[in-house]
Amino acid sequence: MELVRLGKTELMVSRISFGALPIQCVDRDSAAEVVRYAYDQGVNFFDTARAYTTSESDLGRALKGLGSKVIVATKSVYKDMEQLDKDFNISFDYLQRNYIDLFQFHIVNYEKELEAILKPDGPLGYLRDQQKQGRLRHIGITSHRPKLMLQALKTGHFETVQIPVNYIENEPLNELIPLARSLDIGIIAMKPVAGGVFTSNRSAISWILQHPNVVPIPGMCRIEEVDDNLQALNAPPTPAELDQLEADKQELGTVFCRRCDYCMPCPNEIEASYIVRSGMIFKRVGWDKMEQSHIDAFTRGLSCDQCGVCASRCPYDLPLTEMVIDESKAMLRKGVEQGLLTEEELQEKLKVAEKKGKNN
Repeated sequence: MELVRLGKTELMVSRISFGALPIQCVDRDSAAEVVRYAYDQGVNFFDTARAYTTSESDLGRALKGLGSKVIVATKSVYKDMEQLDKDFNISFDYLQRNYIDLFQFHIVNYEKELEAILKPDGPLGYLRDQQKQGRLRHIGITSHRPKLMLQALKTGHFETVQIPVNYIENEPLNELIPLARSLDIGIIAMKPVAGGVFTSNRSAISWILQHPNVVPIPGMCRIEEVDDNLQALNAPPTPAELDQLEADKQELGTVFCRRCDYCMPCPNEIEASYIVRSGMIFKRVGWDKMEQSHIDAFTRGLSCDQCGVCASRCPYDLPLTEMVIDESKAMLRKGVEQGLLTEEELQEKLKVAEKKGKNN
């Protein structure tokens, strides 16, 4: 596995590294197995977060005893001292390491959040103290807003920046990544496969690898995903693959789910994150894979009362409540085509949902 220098941190990380968000979605033994398998294939950099439920503890168990052979990054969404202190110490215990290699301020999307981090005697100072104690090596920042990150990197306080970079979300290539390179700041590409919306994850990753010093961290929770992702090494995208990436981009536009699941859980137990990406899923696996359980999920989606909780959590500001309802209707119509319900049953479901909406 090729190793690349992660900016001024001087950390040498695997050219393709491991995004550990998805391992929270499998059982604990499977999570540890896929992490260790990735390590055995040469992956040495693993990125997780306090918000990823079981992910940190899974990494801790899987990588225990490997010490400096692996590099582990985690992050916290909190920008206040008390909560950050709590998150840091939980992360420290769960990861079972003598130090955390990289701790990142997570989802810094607004200027007021950046200001909160940088205020005197604030969260940044807390992490500096952790560095002095030897519990932390490096400090980074993550965001979904490239323009705000231009401002953040110019402060000189951050050694790495983590930002969505993929064939569709390529804005960082214009200004942010050149600035990061000029300041010797490590560049971590989250969402390299945009939540799995591309026809080929491998070609999407190989496109990113054409950009020097940009380290993609595709999410992985199955051994097959590790193998597929690592095939992108030394395999630049062919003209046909670039054409397919462009076709995917034209089909998707910019309003689509990246599968981060920050919108969940729904207070009304609606599977919002699944519903809004269900059309993309079935286009890939085949409409014949739709089952009655999916019909039940889409029926619950029709009952969305548009409380807005999911939309308020979405880092991409997607209109999730409208998307849930619209996609539920579209998928139920596909269910009719698949013979899973009749047109009459669909119309009855739509009437019930419309009546409920008027009463809310």
